[in-house]
Amino acid sequence: MRPLLPLITLLLYFLSSSAIALTIEATGRALINADNIDDARKRAISRATEQASLMALAQISVTQTVRDGILEIDNLRVSTQTTLGQVELISERRVDDQIEVLIRAEVNAQEGCGDSSQATAYRKPLALTQWSIDRPAEANLGRLQPLTNQLPGYLIQQLEQHPHLKLVDARDYRFPNYSELDSAAPQNRARDAAALTSQYHLTARIESLAMQSPVNDAPNVLVDLAERSGIKGSDKTRIFELSAELIDSTSGNLLQRYRLSTTGDWKAPLHTNQPVTFERFTQQPYGQAVIEQINRLAAELSESIACQPLAANILSAEGTTIWINRGSDAGISPGDRLSVQRRIQTFDSMMNPVVANEPTDLSLTIERTEFGRAQGRLSQPSDIAGIQEGDIAVGY
Repeated sequence: MRPLLPLITLLLYFLSSSAIALTIEATGRALINADNIDDARKRAISRATEQASLMALAQISVTQTVRDGILEIDNLRVSTQTTLGQVELISERRVDDQIEVLIRAEVNAQEGCGDSSQATAYRKPLALTQWSIDRPAEANLGRLQPLTNQLPGYLIQQLEQHPHLKLVDARDYRFPNYSELDSAAPQNRARDAAALTSQYHLTARIESLAMQSPVNDAPNVLVDLAERSGIKGSDKTRIFELSAELIDSTSGNLLQRYRLSTTGDWKAPLHTNQPVTFERFTQQPYGQAVIEQINRLAAELSESIACQPLAANILSAEGTTIWINRGSDAGISPGDRLSVQRRIQTFDSMMNPVVANEPTDLSLTIERTEFGRAQGRLSQPSDIAGIQEGDIAVGY
């Protein structure tokens, strides 16, 4: 075995911005091909430097997971967020037909995540469904029923400007509301979302469209006349309350809950036969207050998903050739490397099925992309690694 190499300095030049300097120790492994130890060592060091970059980002991003000192997500795109300084080879050893190296690297890691920029973003599919109204009678005042489609449509427009999101307009769907006390809720939500082919979906309930002061649903000529003449004061303040839930479409798990609440004046007629148009709605002080809250929801949603990984279902596995159901439309490019996880089903205490993902040390290197799918090379043959259709590839 060759003695320990001296200090190795690797200078990689990338786009830089405000960064955090960290010293990271990381390991890398590589197969020895044709007894070429030098080539295996070079590849192992390269893998270790990638791991050091990933681990540096993990220390400043709580959305990434380190398991037993190994970052579960392995994607070469991380190089656009880090600058490597000195890389010192601490040790190396041969384990069967592999070389394992331990390095110490100086890493400048930029705050944030790669999906905050257009150049490196993976576009995670997010579906928005039709919103429900808890008390439909409240919508009769001003004929606000179209808001169940208009408001999620406006939210889609606001989210389309974020590079890490791929919006799926699913306003033809209205999902049931499941109680969190129902142990089967995740399973039911996953079943409902199966047709959307999205990674996440947002459901929402409009909990209140009520006037602050009670108003009869039917018109009252005497009351209207008294209000117009000034004999009776008119309270035009209207309430808007909304509860929205961000759901993992595959598992059905609730990831985040958002609550919006505001008030504003509704100066348009309360008793009308004409359904409200979005233009007329936004001309009202009440509508403007609601839109301000929807804009806030768009910002919170974007922040919730920004640093989450892209998950792609494995469509087929034959030897080392893998096809996944995300492609160029999701920002995947040839050369990207994704981690592979097994999808397993367990059961909770009530014997309800629970979907879980089991991390592996396998990687999938993308070789070809199409719109809606991509083909890659698995680091081990799928039959040996136990990878099959229905498992997932994950990438930041």
